[in-house]
Amino acid sequence: MVVASFLVEYLRVNWVRGAKWFHYTLVDADSAINSMMWQNAGRSGIDQWNFIMSPVAASGEYTKKWCPELSKLPKAVLHKPWEAPTQVLQAAGVVLGETYPIRIICDLKAERSKSVEAVLKMRRANQESNSDRGYDMITLPDGKRTVVFTKKEFRIDPQGNVMKEATQSKKSTSGISKVKVGKGRGRKGKKALQKKLLRQEAAGKK
Repeated sequence: MVVASFLVEYLRVNWVRGAKWFHYTLVDADSAINSMMWQNAGRSGIDQWNFIMSPVAASGEYTKKWCPELSKLPKAVLHKPWEAPTQVLQAAGVVLGETYPIRIICDLKAERSKSVEAVLKMRRANQESNSDRGYDMITLPDGKRTVVFTKKEFRIDPQGNVMKEATQSKKSTSGISKVKVGKGRGRKGKKALQKKLLRQEAAGKK
C-alpha cells in the first residue's frame, strides 16, 4: 500500500505499471487481488482508497530487514535519512548518494498537490462521468450506469468546483437517517458502515 500510494499519489505513475511489476515479482501473486488493489490505489476501482500512506511513516522492522544499509539509523530518521545529522549518518555508515540513493522527491506536499490537480482537471473534462453528487459514474456490462465511491477531494459539481461536505444532520437531504454506530461494531465495522452510507447517498437511495 505504501508503494502504491507513493507511485500513484506522488510520482503520478499509471497504476497499471505498478500492478505489472508486483505481479512479476510477488511470490504469491494473485491476478484478481493484485489488479483490484492497484485499481483502487489508482482511483480506477469500484472501492477507491479513501486514504494515503506516507512513504516516511512505515514501521522500522521491515525497513531494517530489507534495507540493511539503513539498519543502524535511529527510528526517528530511518525512513528519512536526509534529515539525519551528519554525525548520525557517519555513525550508521550511511553516505547519501553512495550507500543509499538520494531521494527523488524533496517536497511531498507539493507533489501530492500536483496529483490532486491532475485528477480534478481530468474529471472536469469528463463531466458526463460524474454524478450530480460528484461521484464517479461507471457503465456496467448490461449497459446500466451506477456510481462508485469517490474521495471527497475529487468530488466536483457541474461547474467543476470541488464540492464542500454538507453539514451532517440527523437526516441528510438524500433522506438517509444518521445511524448511531454501536461500540460492538469495532473499527472495521464502523468503516464498513460509513462506506455503505456513502454509497447509498451517492445513489440517492433511502
